[in-house]
Amino acid sequence: MILPQHLMASAKATPVPDINTQVVNELKGVVGSARDKTDTFFQNLPSFLTRLAIAAVVLIAGILLMRLFRLLIRVIVHRRGKASPEAIRRTDTSRSIISSVVSYIWYFIVVGVILSLFGLDITSILAAAGVVGISVAFGAQTLVKDLLSGLFIWAERSLMVGDVVTVNDLSGTVESISIRTTTIRNYNGNVFIIPNGDIRAIINMSRGFKRAIVNVPCPYEENQERLVAMVREEMEKAAVEIEGISSVPEVMSIVSFDSNCCTLQIAVPCPVGQHWRVERDIRTRVKARFDQEGIIMPHYTVPKT
Repeated sequence: MILPQHLMASAKATPVPDINTQVVNELKGVVGSARDKTDTFFQNLPSFLTRLAIAAVVLIAGILLMRLFRLLIRVIVHRRGKASPEAIRRTDTSRSIISSVVSYIWYFIVVGVILSLFGLDITSILAAAGVVGISVAFGAQTLVKDLLSGLFIWAERSLMVGDVVTVNDLSGTVESISIRTTTIRNYNGNVFIIPNGDIRAIINMSRGFKRAIVNVPCPYEENQERLVAMVREEMEKAAVEIEGISSVPEVMSIVSFDSNCCTLQIAVPCPVGQHWRVERDIRTRVKARFDQEGIIMPHYTVPKT
């Protein structure tokens, strides 16, 4: 059977372009797409630069306002007048905690404003953060523990700025308490930054008063009643001459026996943070009195070989 001429023409296969034609067409498409993207970029560049400049202004303004807030708090604290030391420590602690909380909130707001300038939907980000937060909750347990511990420390006032404390076997003065960490500086000037969630045992030496305690080794060869009377006489002078104590130090006679000496103990209440100085002054006086009386304090002698 022979097909009509017009059907035979339509039945012919459509010619396939060669490889060179395909490459040229793809290159034209790529160049056209790049040109369109370039044109779009230059069209949106002024708007992008404007948003970037506004974001920079917002960031700088946020940092300056945060510093201004901290400066105002510092000025208010410095105008405390004749407030008691306890009130001063409470004020410093509240200032430290409030500054920390406000800093976190303020910087979160600044970041949110900057993101919104670039067209990002804050509500969708918060929603996504809520969903993601559930998945990372177990990984953020340490952070949550630190934050909650910081709030409890602030509420219970177990630590305050200016307190002389021992925390986790680290001794020093509390310099600041934030919502997440506590900063302690020791006598050598070393700064310890402790996560609030890691704080366990707290020894606070700044509540009410501190007791200076000095143990005095005495030789067995001397009359113990004479030694006690001598030390008590010296402590009566110390009560008048040592700054910071308002009563005669108590001499508690013999409190222990050691292999080469017996020990007298001296104790006296003194202001917080002054017990080291008072103890040094008492030791100096006792040693000078023993030297004056010709009493040799017990000491270890290396045996001759």
